[in-house]
Amino acid sequence: MTVHGPNTIVEQTATDIITPEYGPQPMAAVGNNAAEGDDMDVEKADERASDGDDALQGDYTWTIEGFGKMKQAKLYSPVFQSGQYNWRILLFPGGNNVHQLSVYLDVADSATLPQGWSRQAHFTLTVHNQKDPQRSVVKDADHHFTMRACDWGFREFVTLQDLRDPNSGFIVDDKLMVSARVRVEPQVNWWSWDSKKETGYVGLKNQGATCYMNSLLQSLTHIPYFRKAVYHMPTTDGEDPEKSIPLALQRIFYKLQYSDTSVSTKQLTKSFGWDTYDTFMQHDVQELNRVLVDKLEEKMKDTSVAGTMAHLFRGTYTNYVKCINVEDVSLRDEVFYDLQMPVKGCKDLYSSLDEYVKEEILDGDNQYQSENYGKQDARKGVSFKNLPPVLELHLRRFEYDFTTDAMNKINDRFEFPTTLDMDRNDRKYFTQDSDPNIVNKYRLHSVLVHSGGLNGGHYYAFIRPLASEQWFRFDDERVTKVKEKEAVEGQFGGSEHQQHPGHTPQWKLPKISNAYMLVYVRESAIPEINVDASADDIAQHLRRTLEKEQEEKARKKKERQEAHLYTVARVATAADLKQEIGSERFFDLVSHDKVQSLRIKKEHTLLQLKQEIWRLTGAMPSQQRLWLWAKRQNHTYRPDRPLQCDFDDHSPMMDVKEDNTAQASGKFQTELRLYLEVVGPAGPLPPADAPVPDDEGWPMLPNGHLLLFIKFYEPHTEQLSFVGTHVAFQTHTLTDLLPVLRHAKSLPPTTELAVYEEVEFESNVRFEALSEHRTLKDAELQSGDIIVFQALPLPENSVPTAEAEMVLEAPVGAVREAAPAIAATDVFAHEPLLQIPQFFEHVKNRVNVHVHRLPPQQPHGQGVREKDRALEITMDKRWTYDQVTARIGKELKCDPLCLRLTMHNPYSDLPKPTPLKFRGVENLQEMLVSFQKTSDILFYEMLQIPLPELESKKSLKVSWHNSATDEVRVVNLLLDKESTVLDALNALAEEVPTTQDGEAVASGETGAAPMEGVGGSELAVANRQPLRRLRMMEVFNHRIYKIFQEHEEIDTINDLYWTIRAEEMAPEEINAGPDDKLIHVRHFYRDPRMNMTHNFGDPFLLLIRPDDTLASILLRIQAKLSLSDEELAKWKVAVVSFGRVEYLEDDLEVVRPRFRKHDNYGNWDDYLGLEHPQVPGNGRKKNLTRSNFDRPVKIYG
Repeated sequence: MTVHGPNTIVEQTATDIITPEYGPQPMAAVGNNAAEGDDMDVEKADERASDGDDALQGDYTWTIEGFGKMKQAKLYSPVFQSGQYNWRILLFPGGNNVHQLSVYLDVADSATLPQGWSRQAHFTLTVHNQKDPQRSVVKDADHHFTMRACDWGFREFVTLQDLRDPNSGFIVDDKLMVSARVRVEPQVNWWSWDSKKETGYVGLKNQGATCYMNSLLQSLTHIPYFRKAVYHMPTTDGEDPEKSIPLALQRIFYKLQYSDTSVSTKQLTKSFGWDTYDTFMQHDVQELNRVLVDKLEEKMKDTSVAGTMAHLFRGTYTNYVKCINVEDVSLRDEVFYDLQMPVKGCKDLYSSLDEYVKEEILDGDNQYQSENYGKQDARKGVSFKNLPPVLELHLRRFEYDFTTDAMNKINDRFEFPTTLDMDRNDRKYFTQDSDPNIVNKYRLHSVLVHSGGLNGGHYYAFIRPLASEQWFRFDDERVTKVKEKEAVEGQFGGSEHQQHPGHTPQWKLPKISNAYMLVYVRESAIPEINVDASADDIAQHLRRTLEKEQEEKARKKKERQEAHLYTVARVATAADLKQEIGSERFFDLVSHDKVQSLRIKKEHTLLQLKQEIWRLTGAMPSQQRLWLWAKRQNHTYRPDRPLQCDFDDHSPMMDVKEDNTAQASGKFQTELRLYLEVVGPAGPLPPADAPVPDDEGWPMLPNGHLLLFIKFYEPHTEQLSFVGTHVAFQTHTLTDLLPVLRHAKSLPPTTELAVYEEVEFESNVRFEALSEHRTLKDAELQSGDIIVFQALPLPENSVPTAEAEMVLEAPVGAVREAAPAIAATDVFAHEPLLQIPQFFEHVKNRVNVHVHRLPPQQPHGQGVREKDRALEITMDKRWTYDQVTARIGKELKCDPLCLRLTMHNPYSDLPKPTPLKFRGVENLQEMLVSFQKTSDILFYEMLQIPLPELESKKSLKVSWHNSATDEVRVVNLLLDKESTVLDALNALAEEVPTTQDGEAVASGETGAAPMEGVGGSELAVANRQPLRRLRMMEVFNHRIYKIFQEHEEIDTINDLYWTIRAEEMAPEEINAGPDDKLIHVRHFYRDPRMNMTHNFGDPFLLLIRPDDTLASILLRIQAKLSLSDEELAKWKVAVVSFGRVEYLEDDLEVVRPRFRKHDNYGNWDDYLGLEHPQVPGNGRKKNLTRSNFDRPVKIYG
């Protein structure tokens, strides 16, 4: 900031910074003023230095001759250069819609810069006083210049009256001087930003929506006393950090302190019991802080660090009630870990504290009930008894707005100091018995910021470490140094100017980024809190583990950096194939990621690689035939050609072409993938210090020979195994191979074999039987091909049983009767896999499905929690709907027809809202694919009746209300689709019995599924009158839209969109006369800004008679809603017709003439309105559901 003398006119605030209204426009050149659109002559600004960051700063002075004769609306200065960028001054001589000189800084070449350009600059604009330089007007600002905001400045700089006054000194000899000093902030490449190198700190990785947790963890870890206590929490070597909160926290804090890169929080969230769905759900940071501190306090009990949370964060305040006229005082102490500070209506933190401790007068109807003196006038308030060393203040920026009936975020400006003096004004915040020796002066430690609105946003934190005056911004993975002004004043909130393309608005919009939580540390406690928390405080077992992880990470980093110097060879052996085939792999041969790798320098020779292979396998270099792998057109990956055909033992490794398949799978380095064929018996593994053998060479593969890989299938056990390899001649036939195959499995010489070639499996499973008399060459076999064989004949005891065929192929109607027999025989849910193609087809379509019980429906559903136990059932994607339900029913020991399945949405990790209909899909494959993404999860419900029978019914969800319009319970009815409203009311009458006073018994909310209701003819008897008169209505948006007639069919009722409400008719309605009228009554409030009425709460019906007055109607409403006289007196009554409000004020007025005799509108637009604020209770305020942002956070670990 430029420092001026005491008489200098300096306006440093940027509250009137506005961009030009219409942006730069072409204009004619006047004097030395540049015309936009012409070729620009760039003048070099006066550079303040020639190198370093100062090279980005420069000064330029623009002298405008003949200023008084200028007629243009705006002027551009010549283009000047500062920080290697082109700038110009934009001037409005007659003001930009104001009676003041308007001055701006403009990016001169914004139209020709590449798309997406931006630059951050701090600039100072000066209008010089040529008679008295001390009276020059100077204004400065910071701005992020972009294509949309390419100019920025001040609309009100100098009044035109002062400017044109010849005695003012601004214009001398018709000459005006304007200068600009521009400093461009260095361009930062955030992609290569190294937080550790730039700031000394590292960030935390965001798992999806865990920025709120990252901000809190950064704030806590910068309290050394807290970090040291976490280090000393007892953990053991065998603990899993994903199941231990202390261990997971210790790992995070240690890595934040010693790691060079950002740290993951996945182990911590898993220790909380959270799954992927939770990490994508944003919560409230203050709520997490409270829950986490409570959990840590619980975990620290009976340990060496017990009481740490209370020592750091716990304070005490006293609630008092003091009688005014008598000597009676009631005191009650309470502890707190953070304070909820009001924001609305408070300009700063001190006024918020004043509001927090403000006394309330209890008088009138709100008098205090004294135990000794009865009703008394009193003062009620709160004072602090002691404050904690670490004071956490939660700013209440989210509050319920009764006007809009919703939660709102308060973005008002709210200032807070860097030094908080809680002892101000003679310790007015404290009780008389508080300790006066404790100086309660606090240092601002961190500011947790929320940017966004009610339903979401982003959290980040500004933190000033206790031993430093430098502020840092911790924004997930990125950590940067910031100035105190940005960290503190920049988070006050309030409003800011908004830039829109092409014009400048004359209004301000609220800043959505503002402080949400403040952390202060008592200055006198800083020496105690700022302890040395080092690696020595970590348990030895954890330090060893973390150091090993760090060494491994460094090793991998070094490998990555030196990757160009080495060849990574992955050498598969017959032992690898034998271990994998039949257990982890069925198609092809091996998973190369699981194969032993060798890292050898590129300048080393192939012989040295073979010598390393000898150390691993015992095979001498002269026995090793190394095969290169190749990917074929049918997407198989097989050994293709001996390496030694192209290279000898003395060829350097750099000459051997590596395989790019590894890089395609995401690895940073290509690999040399080989298969080791050992010719002859291999020797024992050599000792580690054994000298390398001297022999060289390799076994040559004779011309016309090929290497075949052999697998064997056993249909009895449905097992596949790897037998070995065989070098065959191209002219051999299957007859020549049969003895080799029998010998490999020790089969009798007369055993018949079925032999297939494994051709492909990626797009479809393809196995071709080999003919006995065709040669291998005619069969187009080549090296690397796979032969699969099995013994014949097929086992007779594996023929499918009649019961199994019934499950697989019988009509659905027969499945239910067959279920007991199936359970008794305990057959498999798939046909016996007798032949090789059949087995491999089953393997390709085999899938492990996790079957969960369908969770209860909730307003905001929860994801599939990892801690929920699920059935894991192996199934076939080709199975039909009946086979799938039969298999799940067998596992659950229930009738398959009584199962209802629901698909899984893999994107939200939630069940789909609509269950599958009976036989609604062809096969399991369709059940597992959702929006072109495959899942392995299904949900099930166990019904009380078979699903086909249930689908022939109509489910109806009815909200039962009592006479006071309160919802008592929700009833789920199950009726025939041909049923009428009368049938539904009859069934409802049995569900909600009455008491002697006519009220329904509140037996609790029934969240049962439809299948658990009463079904069929048990619900109602046709044409039977209900035991009492009930009615059913459609309600939406706090209005009754329809009263159902008893003859209407329920199949036309939509209970998903409308609320279906039922209630008992009042006795006077049953005996209503011809002149009586049933009217609608609604609660409402008026929006004076829009002159509109808004309904809320539960509407109801009221019968009025021809002679009913306003007073009599109010008495009935008061009794119906259980209102007190005081509450009723605050209400207004009006007749509302199509939005027009006519208030009723005469208690003796007869109300009936106010309503039309006949209603011609479906929702009765004439209604009796009850105007009053929305208050809790009596059903007059709708239930509030928490937004996605404000959802309860739980730690389960």
